[in-house]
Amino acid sequence: MHKIILVDDEDEVREGIKTKTPWAACGFELVGDFDNGRDALYAMERLKPDAVITDICMPYMDGLELAGGIREFHRGVKVAMLTGFENFEYAQRAIRLQVTDYLLKPLNLEEFTQFLDKMRRELDEERRRKEDLSLLRSQLHQSLPLLKERWLDKLAASAVLPADHERRFREYGISLPGPGYAAMTADIDAWHFPDGSGNEPDGELLQFGLYNIVQEIIEQEGLGTVYRTRDGKVSAIVCGEEERIELLGHQLADYIRGSAEKYLKLTVSVGIGRPCGLRELPVSCREALSALDYRFLLGTGRILSIRDMEFGRSKAELEDSGEREKKLISAMRSGSKNRVSDALRDVFEGLKVTFVTTEEGYSAVHGMLTALRSWISGTGLAETAPALEEAAAAVNRMRTLGELQQLLESACLRILDDLSAKRSDVSQTQMMLAEQYIQERYMDENLSLSGCCRHLFLSISYFSTLFKQHTGETFVEYLTRVRMDKAKEMLTLTSLKAYEIAHRVGYGDPHYFSVIFKRHTGLTPKEYRASRKENA
Repeated sequence: MHKIILVDDEDEVREGIKTKTPWAACGFELVGDFDNGRDALYAMERLKPDAVITDICMPYMDGLELAGGIREFHRGVKVAMLTGFENFEYAQRAIRLQVTDYLLKPLNLEEFTQFLDKMRRELDEERRRKEDLSLLRSQLHQSLPLLKERWLDKLAASAVLPADHERRFREYGISLPGPGYAAMTADIDAWHFPDGSGNEPDGELLQFGLYNIVQEIIEQEGLGTVYRTRDGKVSAIVCGEEERIELLGHQLADYIRGSAEKYLKLTVSVGIGRPCGLRELPVSCREALSALDYRFLLGTGRILSIRDMEFGRSKAELEDSGEREKKLISAMRSGSKNRVSDALRDVFEGLKVTFVTTEEGYSAVHGMLTALRSWISGTGLAETAPALEEAAAAVNRMRTLGELQQLLESACLRILDDLSAKRSDVSQTQMMLAEQYIQERYMDENLSLSGCCRHLFLSISYFSTLFKQHTGETFVEYLTRVRMDKAKEMLTLTSLKAYEIAHRVGYGDPHYFSVIFKRHTGLTPKEYRASRKENA
């Protein structure tokens, strides 16, 4: 059964379609109906429909604007237009927005059910194609462009873009027109369900299924190139307009994560590197991989942007560090004290079996302290440096490898505590600034979530999670409550007209203000003012 929502401002038409259409017989569940595009777009994330049938001419947000919003934020949802006007310009715009069909009013029930049957078959086929593991297995055994994948994997590990990149791009059919770029890496967190035979599912097959989804989302829409790394992760280089590349990366990552959960029943984490120019692509690729390390701290099934994870100035990775330093820094990034202890135990066991001298042991610990100092500098946590300085001063007083291990572990765990406190303090401060930003600008009808995120230099997904945890409300819910509180205050204390109050609290359309006010309070503005006077 597929989920569908209906949007039409004509109550009689909408109610007629709702009541007369045999939704279940056509393979659909009607999960919501709305009289304007704005409310429908707000409800998309909550209802998660597979298809939307919408009128074109509606107040607040018309059907074409709704289709544009769905295409931008909810890729994969099918949209059908419903209108009483045969307008070629409408049809052209609908085609550009990849609208599935264009239906003319008045609707014939038989024709409408035939249309729903057709849409259901298309959705069934799309779902079957993405869920069919046997089809994936057949595709897996076909020849893959291994040279392209290996070269892209090598590019991701390079310090700079190879000089022959233009020739390679041509040879492998890679199109990255830019001018903005960002790297992302998706990885399956875990799978714990049987495949029907009592055995665990084929891990390589599921990894290929994830690759297939990412490739379809990014390459088929001309948004970049996709490849698999040697350790089974799926990486992509996304390109687009410089000012939108970061938002585009987060939107695609969210779509990838949702598609993997819907079609493969998997949780997937996606790491995103910083936006960059063409020559800095290898750096962004390494940052995307580094961002994935933080899932151990923040949990699985998340979008992890290196810009959100690291505080302060950007620092290059320690490419010249030895395996000991790399293992320790990776554990520190995870934020897990157990992982840090395990990494240090492995490091010192390695030192023991190689029979290092006292000086060699001191040198190894000083090397790890230097790597920690460089990493801390990149996170902006300079206040944790004293823990390292105290440890460095005490190294030569230690007499055994065991004492050195305890010294280094104590310093590392202290740094993790400081990092956790700093992360919490920074998040609290950012959310307080967000509330201040809303309180100062609630009267601006153009105030938006994306504008607030730009002001705070945070990604939309990361901000939304923090804001909901901080306030218990989404951005829209919080802004609406602030505006309604201000409106109630003006209705009580002033003689301003309702339309004047609407403009003063950020609503350009007085009618829409009245609708929202009644939904919020149960009374129209006029009724609310009268009730306050009566109570007074």
